[in-house]
Amino acid sequence: MTDNELQQMLKNDPEAGQRFFYDKYFNYVYTIVFAKLKGSVSLDDIDECVSDVFANCFVYFDKQSVIQGELKAFTASVARRKAIDTYRKVSRHNGNVSLDDAGELVAEDNVARSAEESELRRLLYEKVDELGEPDSTIIIQKYYFGRSSKEIAEIVELSADNVRVRCSRAIKRLKDMLFAAGFTR
Repeated sequence: MTDNELQQMLKNDPEAGQRFFYDKYFNYVYTIVFAKLKGSVSLDDIDECVSDVFANCFVYFDKQSVIQGELKAFTASVARRKAIDTYRKVSRHNGNVSLDDAGELVAEDNVARSAEESELRRLLYEKVDELGEPDSTIIIQKYYFGRSSKEIAEIVELSADNVRVRCSRAIKRLKDMLFAAGFTR
């Protein structure tokens, strides 16, 4: 079934169209979401994210009379964005520690070191963000998520070779920016 035929089915018989769309794209969506979230969230969170992707698609289909472009590309975009939102939501909640579990601080040195590291992380994030797109995405995907150049190339829609070159140049720029900001380690 072509995209146009599926769009007609979604318009004329939404229930059947949604069922066909779900059956056709479930494995694709699950693969995208799992690849983005593996190791950082539970399987229940991944399942919930996949459900949210289809819910978002169906709401969009109800609002739009015609979907521009390929449904597969549209679905992949929704899946990637929803996976990122899920990661942010879960990581935000995982950073909280209850007062009962916190324990006591051992020494002021730990507080000072922790504050220094926190400031360093803030500075580093700020400078990575200043690199602009797609360089900031490449740096974050490579060094924070540990993704390969090939995986990053799919995300930023560049060739793997281009990703490696941009990464190398971005690292050099980042070093210069950190040095200019007073970071000398």
